[in-house]
Amino acid sequence: MSGSLCPKRRGRLRRITALFVLLASLPASAAVITGQVVDATDGVPLHYATVLLVGTGQGTFTNTSGQFVLTAVAAGVCTLAVKHVGYAHWSDTLAVFEGSAVHRDIRLQPMAIELEQTTTVTADRVSATPGPSPGLVELEAPALRQLPAVGEPDLLRALELLPGVQTASDISSGLYIRGGGPDQTRILLDQVPVYNPSHAFGLFSTFNPDVAKEVALYKGVYPAVYGANLGAVLDVSSRDGNYDGAAGMAGISLVTGRFLVEGPVGGRGRGAWMVAARRTYLDPVLAALRAAGQDVPNYYFYDANARIAFAPDPSTFAVASVFGSRDRLTYDSDQETAFRQHWGNYTAVARVERLFSPTLSGRLRAATSAYTSRTNANVFATPVGFANSVRDYSLQADMDWAAGARHRLAAGARATQYRIGYASAFNQVEQVSIAPTPYLLGLFVEDTWQAGALTSARIGLRGEYYGPGGRFTAMPRLTVQRTLQPGWRLELGAGSYRQYLQLVSTEGFSGADFLLPVDRRTAPGRAVQTTAGLHWEPSVRYHLAAEAYGSRMHDLVELNEDAAADDPGKATADIFRTGGRGRAYGLELFAEKRAGRTRGWLGYTLGKTWRRFADLNDGRAYYPKYDRRHDFTAVASRRQGEWTWGATFTWATGQAYTPAAARYSLRDPATGVVEDYVLPAARNSARLLPYHRLDLSARRNVRWWGVEGQAYVQVFNAYSRRNEWFVQYDTDSPVAEARVVGMLPVVPTCGLDFAF
Repeated sequence: MSGSLCPKRRGRLRRITALFVLLASLPASAAVITGQVVDATDGVPLHYATVLLVGTGQGTFTNTSGQFVLTAVAAGVCTLAVKHVGYAHWSDTLAVFEGSAVHRDIRLQPMAIELEQTTTVTADRVSATPGPSPGLVELEAPALRQLPAVGEPDLLRALELLPGVQTASDISSGLYIRGGGPDQTRILLDQVPVYNPSHAFGLFSTFNPDVAKEVALYKGVYPAVYGANLGAVLDVSSRDGNYDGAAGMAGISLVTGRFLVEGPVGGRGRGAWMVAARRTYLDPVLAALRAAGQDVPNYYFYDANARIAFAPDPSTFAVASVFGSRDRLTYDSDQETAFRQHWGNYTAVARVERLFSPTLSGRLRAATSAYTSRTNANVFATPVGFANSVRDYSLQADMDWAAGARHRLAAGARATQYRIGYASAFNQVEQVSIAPTPYLLGLFVEDTWQAGALTSARIGLRGEYYGPGGRFTAMPRLTVQRTLQPGWRLELGAGSYRQYLQLVSTEGFSGADFLLPVDRRTAPGRAVQTTAGLHWEPSVRYHLAAEAYGSRMHDLVELNEDAAADDPGKATADIFRTGGRGRAYGLELFAEKRAGRTRGWLGYTLGKTWRRFADLNDGRAYYPKYDRRHDFTAVASRRQGEWTWGATFTWATGQAYTPAAARYSLRDPATGVVEDYVLPAARNSARLLPYHRLDLSARRNVRWWGVEGQAYVQVFNAYSRRNEWFVQYDTDSPVAEARVVGMLPVVPTCGLDFAF
């Protein structure tokens, strides 16, 4: 029949129609978006930039080579957005087809007007592992270089302007973070520990301000990828170099001269190299003073960095870097009295990263770090010597897997072998000689989970095996972030931590600090940290935050100052007091203005920390010297034409110290000589006067002979307050009056930085 189909054809048409209906009812084949994010000015890959599909709740972070992957992308037209601290936001519209793989390379422009010469503090961008990170503060090193300092821009000393961060004195770079001692803060350079990051006995840090690119400070509750310390983690990332062309920078101050050169390797955009060095030129000045009859020592320091990064193919990224620093002090008073000391750090690391698939990447890292210190002195022709060294050799492998649109898994393993040595001698007779070789094995697994459009969590577990002693510990970590409403977010976190190396510190003399490990007779220190924070960002200009923290510490150790100097014991219990307990808790308030001609922040910390040892202070709790009840900081900068004006102000409760309760005399029955002593009162039962200081700076952009630069003048402690450092008692006078030793007076300085 014309105009109609036969039954056979009608049946076939129904089957074809049903097949099309079935296929249409199945989910569309998802697409994949990949790419790389780099700096538009020099081609440097930008790690942990935020990559989002606008309006979908899907997002990810770039890895350490700037690569990213978004899986399970629905077909259609979507908006891809990329954000990174210090760069203008980027977005573009993409057409995505079913089952397709879209690749997009992105060059971000530095946002010079918005973020120039100011410190940016965020909580969820350039972290070592992306995800919710309460207690994380991220800063760009170029901004830290603008802050006033003592003679030389300094990254570590600039951190004391943040809530919850303090230093012991004006000439100490040791960080006391949230009630923890300096050994509870792990300091890393490109993921490698630096055991004593100080020059000039703590006056300056070993980090060249031109080399550092980003600084990530976990004040607490740090993620599972980190381990081996109780408190905080400071992770400094050095610059890769310039991928697009040769460039350099140099600077000179009243203390040091420094330079940095960089350029591409293996073709433009494929790799980069960087070499930098810094050295003080105080030694010629000191030599001239000695020639003029002044009794002054000879001293100098230097540090150097080198780095090369190369991508042999689009899926492989390799990096190698080295760092070295050295301080040397000599002082010859006469033929019978002399003093010589030198100390320094060395690190080296090689890392290879491989993108195995759009959703899986892996890294292999081999690294070593060494710190050595040696002191030799002749005191009235009697030789005295001390030597300390810490070396570690580590191998680490880890991976990242984008397991769907909502989960990003990370896992890894690290093995570290330590070689530690400490020796002391008096009059050429060995007093103590210790050479332990402990090792540490660590495993971690972590899931960054986007639980919903408003909630994300990072769930981690770290396991560590420490030997000798055969101890294995599992340490869970959890952080959660919840967006309450536009501009408001809540962050919660908790975690368990262990520490195996102990720092023996000398106040104001960091070159004599040394580290010793716990042994099989002593349990490692342990802590449980908790934190809760509320953040409000009413606009891109302002950020306000309140964060409470707490830490419960057990099995703490402290140097036993009552141990005999010639005790040959080599066990931890022979040198330290063990089994200590402690608490630290507080509230941090922070308000920041991020944009405009006038920028800065206000920070306040209300904190308390205490320690208790059974055989110290009659078993009563006491406040360590880094306990500060109140700590207030204000930072401001004003940009006006070619000038930038800056000011910082700090006020803090005075540190605790042990006063004298009485004076007494002892007569030597053999010689009849009478010696006077002071009887200490309860440990740290008194406080020095409050600490406060104002620093000022002025910078001006200059251009000489076609070279752009910046000249600056800084005034440290502008009103020259001699803040109290510590108290001494003179028992040689008839009345043993307390003498307060002051810190630095006003210290003006100037310098010039330029690029070529």
